[in-house]
Amino acid sequence: MEKVMKKEDYSEMPWLSVDKLYLLFEQAIKDFENEKLTKKEFFAILDELMMRQGDTYENLKEPLRSELDNVLCSLWNTEHYDDVDIITSLLINLGLKKTYNKMKDSIKDTTNISSEILEEIEDTIEEVGDNIEDPYHDYMKKITDSENN
Repeated sequence: MEKVMKKEDYSEMPWLSVDKLYLLFEQAIKDFENEKLTKKEFFAILDELMMRQGDTYENLKEPLRSELDNVLCSLWNTEHYDDVDIITSLLINLGLKKTYNKMKDSIKDTTNISSEILEEIEDTIEEVGDNIEDPYHDYMKKITDSENN
């Protein structure tokens, strides 16, 4: 029987190539969809993979990016702060437009949203602006600016 990877397995890995990360994201999604991982375990693994993806300065490639976007969109809720916290981090760092739009739509009616969660969502919208699909926008802009000065 194939071993389901946990967060610790990912944490202990050395630097990973974009292609290897793609396969690991893909496996995490499959394990979650096959109920081999809890939502909490899934989020912990995605958090670890997201940080490693960030080290590559490359966007997650399609179709995986859209697949992950769809999964996170289906998990979006404004009831649990921890869920909102990790999903906003993932959507910012991986450029997940569908989840970003669902998050923005979720605050059209703030009646049942805690002030802590609302603040997290508003901060995310302010941080992202119009650059949801390019998480490296500010980083690349800084490089270009420093090269031109």
